[in-house]
Amino acid sequence: MRDIVNELNNAGAEAISINGQRILGTTAITCSGTVITINGVKLSSPFKINAIGNPESLSGINRNGGCLDYMQDTGVIVNIEKANNVTVEKYSGIINSKYMKTVE
Repeated sequence: MRDIVNELNNAGAEAISINGQRILGTTAITCSGTVITINGVKLSSPFKINAIGNPESLSGINRNGGCLDYMQDTGVIVNIEKANNVTVEKYSGIINSKYMKTVE
């Protein structure tokens, strides 16, 4: 999942969510068997990833030798859909900053 998130970020995704959990720069994605944990929420397959960005750039992650190509080679079923109205949920947790300050 981290590889897919990284590829989407590199392709210019402006917002990403996995099964309704918003991905931020500080989001930890951990795996325990067949379950992943994102933002403290345990999720199991199937995983639905929503991404907002330029459709042409984002579709580039489905390239030969890429993360999705590797997943498909190992038997993982991957479906990619382009849509005009994609919703990425807002982050509902608390963002703790150690060094950032609000500037007025």
